[in-house]
Amino acid sequence: MNPTRYTLGYKVWNFIFSVLFLGVLAAAIWEMREIRGGFLVSVPPFDALLMTFATFRITRLVVYDRITLWFREFFADRKSAFMTVVADLLSCPWCIGIWAALVVVFTYFVFDWAWSVIFFLALAGAGSLLQVLANGIGWRAEQLKKTTELL
Repeated sequence: MNPTRYTLGYKVWNFIFSVLFLGVLAAAIWEMREIRGGFLVSVPPFDALLMTFATFRITRLVVYDRITLWFREFFADRKSAFMTVVADLLSCPWCIGIWAALVVVFTYFVFDWAWSVIFFLALAGAGSLLQVLANGIGWRAEQLKKTTELL
């Protein structure tokens, strides 16, 4: 991260996005309370697991996958503080993860059709996680093999 990017405008946009998230979160909670007739108290463990995998998949889609590279690159080479903050947000798995979780939870509790989408994303997320783990194991095995050959 380039320290010269932390201008006043950059800090202001970071603050605005933080306030925006809190506002969207509050509005989502309020809307879910109105629709469900009360605040959320529990989620079945299987549903929570599926929402976790769906959030993981959305996060990887936005932050890492090639199919969304065009969108990330749209903001990457901009000179304005707004574009820089958006580019930073889109490259941060923790930032996108919290927005993705908000969307997944909101749609789960508000829309009947969301279960099908969450299930699909959860399957894709589990597949992505298995692929990442398999790649990590393969890379580690190759490193150990090279280390052993050097001895």
